[in-house]
Amino acid sequence: MMQVEITRFARLQLKQIYAWYKIKASERIALKIIDKILDSIEELGNLPGIGSIEPHLSHIPGQYKYIVCGNYKVIFRIESNTVFVTDIFDCRQNPRKIIKRNT
Repeated sequence: MMQVEITRFARLQLKQIYAWYKIKASERIALKIIDKILDSIEELGNLPGIGSIEPHLSHIPGQYKYIVCGNYKVIFRIESNTVFVTDIFDCRQNPRKIIKRNT
């Protein structure tokens, strides 16, 4: 099992997702979405080899991968014995935004 760390930027994205759904839907729905994302992140510690290479970040040193959770990409990289979750990206946005957010 690998250690999983969520970067400050990814935590901020989770907070923004929660806040948006709390206003637009309900607190219950917001919590359900965040719990689903966090469960997916937790699985990365058990199965760090899962995911696909993030093509929009292939120009950055180190291999960035992603898993899909609902409407979101959980973007991560592995260093040593740690999975670093670097971004939670809404797939309904222009994918080129991933580049701006992760460079």
